[in-house]
Amino acid sequence: MVHDVVDLCRTYPQIVIFIAIALGYFIGKIKVHGFNLGATTGCLLAALLVGQIGVEVPGLLKTVGFALFIFAIGYKVGPQFFGGLKKEGLNYLWISLVVAIAGLATAIILGKILGFDAGTTAGLLSGAMTQSATIGTAEGAIKHLAVSATEKATLESNVAVAYAITYVFGTAGLIIFFKALPKILKIDLKGQAKALEARMSGKAESTESPALFSWYKRLDLRTYRVENKSAVDVTAKDLESLLPGRMAIERLKRGDKVVVPEPGTRIQAGDFLAVLGPRDSFLKAEQTIGPEVRDQSVMELVGENLEICVTKPAVVGKTLGELDKSMGHGLFLRKMTRQGHELPITRETIVHKCDVMQLIGSSDDVERAVKTLGYPERPSNTTDLIIVGMGIVLGTLLGLLAFPVMGIPITLGVGGGVLVSGLVFGRLRSLHPTFGEMPGPAQWIFTDLGLNLFITCVGLDAGPKAVHALQTAGISIFVAGVVVTLMPAIVGLIFGRLVLKMDHVFLFGALTGAETCTAALNAVKEECESMMPVIGYTVTYAFGNVLLTVWGTVVINVM
Repeated sequence: MVHDVVDLCRTYPQIVIFIAIALGYFIGKIKVHGFNLGATTGCLLAALLVGQIGVEVPGLLKTVGFALFIFAIGYKVGPQFFGGLKKEGLNYLWISLVVAIAGLATAIILGKILGFDAGTTAGLLSGAMTQSATIGTAEGAIKHLAVSATEKATLESNVAVAYAITYVFGTAGLIIFFKALPKILKIDLKGQAKALEARMSGKAESTESPALFSWYKRLDLRTYRVENKSAVDVTAKDLESLLPGRMAIERLKRGDKVVVPEPGTRIQAGDFLAVLGPRDSFLKAEQTIGPEVRDQSVMELVGENLEICVTKPAVVGKTLGELDKSMGHGLFLRKMTRQGHELPITRETIVHKCDVMQLIGSSDDVERAVKTLGYPERPSNTTDLIIVGMGIVLGTLLGLLAFPVMGIPITLGVGGGVLVSGLVFGRLRSLHPTFGEMPGPAQWIFTDLGLNLFITCVGLDAGPKAVHALQTAGISIFVAGVVVTLMPAIVGLIFGRLVLKMDHVFLFGALTGAETCTAALNAVKEECESMMPVIGYTVTYAFGNVLLTVWGTVVINVM
């Protein structure tokens, strides 16, 4: 019976692949003291276990999964990567370089000292710095080595085993490090974050995250009849300034005619005004304007809740406070995200290319904002697979190019080439958002399933050799992984404080991004009780993804 099952799995390897993926996602969700391994590590561990039966996985499946993943990653971070090359992002570029080079150097030095082969060293770097894409570029480089097929298989297996051993501390250790660091350095991270929020909000103190575009929470629309003297014979703009909470007059009815008032429109006694604003701001509106009334004709205001991707050059680099002054009338900023991470909303928060603003307001006001800000991300199930397909083809061809340096052929490899292609196409999408649509769910499928399909195939291939590798070098790999995880963070911390003079809040966020560890970012946000670290995280995350991915090729060739 057992032999029949094993034979069935070997004949139809897709059964084993999807068993490992399902089991891996289940393992990844299990929490111990609030920490879970995550789907990628879970899939690798499940695949290493299931792979003991010796399943031969089609190489094409692994290649396709990695290509989809790495292209989607490049596509996602492309705008931030190129945007970070500008003057305001140079500090974050330096942090990323220092952390990445420190990680590479530490891994290679330890690999030489401890006698690790190239595959083990690449897996060590990949797991310790939580960059799964490094596995793909390392495997691509191994294929070009002038060694036997058996040696190549051993190196590829060692990449997976070393990654599995070091990834857990690469994530959990970094979380512990950033939670303990404020206590070690005696830093009031929470106080610094509040001070930053206050400074960036233009307030003496900050008790809550200040919102822009007329405070978005709990919006309401009410109608008033103008009777009070303070509201008669004044302009719509002046009347709005008298109302609390910066409320917006959206409609005016005079007689039987309903119009959208201009800022200079003069209000007359007997006019009906439709006022939009937060509910708690209406308490004094009746005292200023007149009695609240019910008039359906003036209240027929079509509202809209829309996410807008910022692409207009005139907006990029501006602060939210500047945008509030120029275009904030009637608009309510619900949240703003960068690479999927929610940003702090303050007057001094700088808008970057491809930031996504979620705006609420009347359809007229929201559509006006679209023309000013960029491209509306309306709900869509369509993915531009032409761009995905052509991007991967061009990236693959780019990765095949080799340039001799001191007699050594240097190449990006297929993984590096597809990553560069993703970066370029992501940048082009930000400049011309009419093509290359890739909704969030599609990005998730490409990145999450693509990566974990690739990782599962790697684990199944490595399974039969994993036990021996663990027995012979497991402890030394783990210890080396601890050093490779912590050393770049310590070097980056010293460089950021002493050379760049960065604030602790932004620096901690930047360091988690440079090591591409979102879980550590969440730990820093918890310590700060603020979204402020996200500002430091996003640009270094973009650079970190690129640099650490390329390091896979470098390690294999240097070792």
